[in-house]
Amino acid sequence: MSASLKQSVMSGVKWLALTKIIIQIFRWGSTFWVIRQLNANDYGIIAIVEIMVSILVAVNYLCIGNVIIRYKTISKVTMDTLFTFSLLIGLILFSIQFLAAPYFASFYDTPEAENVLRILAIAYILESFNVRPFAMLAKTLKFKILAKIDLVAGILTPFSTIIAVSFGAGYWALAIGLIMHTLVRFFMVNYYLSYKIVIGRRFNRTMKLMKFGIQNAMSSVISQVNSSLDFIIGGALFTTGALGIYQVGLQIAFIPLRKITPELRRLAFPAFCKVSHDLKLVKSYYSKVNRIVAYLAFPLFWGLGYLAEEIVSLLLTNKWLESAIIIQVLCWFLPFRLLSEINGVVLNSKGRSDLLLKNNVISAIAFLISIYIFMGFDIKGLAFAWCVSISISFLILCWDIKSVLKFSTYGMLKVYLPQLFSSLIMLTGLYILNQTIALNGVLFLAVNILVGGIVYLASVYLMDKPIYKEIQLLLKSS
Repeated sequence: MSASLKQSVMSGVKWLALTKIIIQIFRWGSTFWVIRQLNANDYGIIAIVEIMVSILVAVNYLCIGNVIIRYKTISKVTMDTLFTFSLLIGLILFSIQFLAAPYFASFYDTPEAENVLRILAIAYILESFNVRPFAMLAKTLKFKILAKIDLVAGILTPFSTIIAVSFGAGYWALAIGLIMHTLVRFFMVNYYLSYKIVIGRRFNRTMKLMKFGIQNAMSSVISQVNSSLDFIIGGALFTTGALGIYQVGLQIAFIPLRKITPELRRLAFPAFCKVSHDLKLVKSYYSKVNRIVAYLAFPLFWGLGYLAEEIVSLLLTNKWLESAIIIQVLCWFLPFRLLSEINGVVLNSKGRSDLLLKNNVISAIAFLISIYIFMGFDIKGLAFAWCVSISISFLILCWDIKSVLKFSTYGMLKVYLPQLFSSLIMLTGLYILNQTIALNGVLFLAVNILVGGIVYLASVYLMDKPIYKEIQLLLKSS
């Protein structure tokens, strides 16, 4: 990786990391406050709404943004035609959601979802104007601007939700937050990178580039259908209240993943695309990124799972205590979901979107079968099904990475083993601590986080001392 590229990526990491820290301090506090004010039915209604929204969003404008990022040079005529595709897709998605809303709400016996779906449909048209500028900012590694947009959206979105909740808007407060997020992104990105809107018509030439994007989009849709199967099926089997409990548990467990993953993709994809021609360099940086992310992911998720009951009781009140078991089950496997995202980015940068499509089809089938198998466990069965799907997806992607990057089996294993053992030692230390000393409330959380952090860092130092120097050099290089 060239010095300039490395400096741009590390500068981006710093800006995005600083932005995310500020956003998360505000957003996590607001999220917990909003959950305390609303009830399970409110979250159940939005969970039903998100079934349709998440699947249509997964079309991702046929991943036109990835097409713009991946290809080094794209003519203005082709770029204008890509915008035309984005606008047409946005109009189609708007029409589908707006017209299907009453039938969808009726199917799930949730009439409140109809108007929410129709209002949220406007976002597809607005986002069609965002595809080009966001892709160009990522392609040119303008992470500082992207961080500013994230910062403003990350503050105004929860702030608007809090105001709506304060005025008694109920489930509409969550919808208002989504609308605000779209509006902020639309106005800010088009302010920073405005462009003349021209309807391009070079469809034949542009379709050659779109093959990559279409494969990405197919993979994205199948992946999202896979991710939504729990709500698609659970919405028909369980009450809105039970679905709300599950939604909150899922939301808390996925908080680190949903905050890290978009930034990981935003940074890693353009960076890996730039070095994709050099297999040795790709392997080297794949190993480094995986090692560092794994060192963060395992203690973060496993620690969250271990402390779930106390966190829910203290921050959300006991009315949400049933969601703690959902968090505990999922957190054992979510580190592998995050690592799978890195595998997917690397395969995509190598032009192997076909492997991602295959993986998503297989994991979707596994998820569907698992939901049927674990149906007898009530709402918890959906969490168990997630675990099976995540495990299968991770193993398949590791096999694909092994083949494409020509890793040995030992080479793949040594990337993850120190993090796994260090995290297990951390959990063992916490178990011994809590068997020895009786703590509760804020003191329980504070002591466990402190002791867990010390034990984990000490274990990492003993097992993989060079990682500290590696991170230090990486930060200094920026």
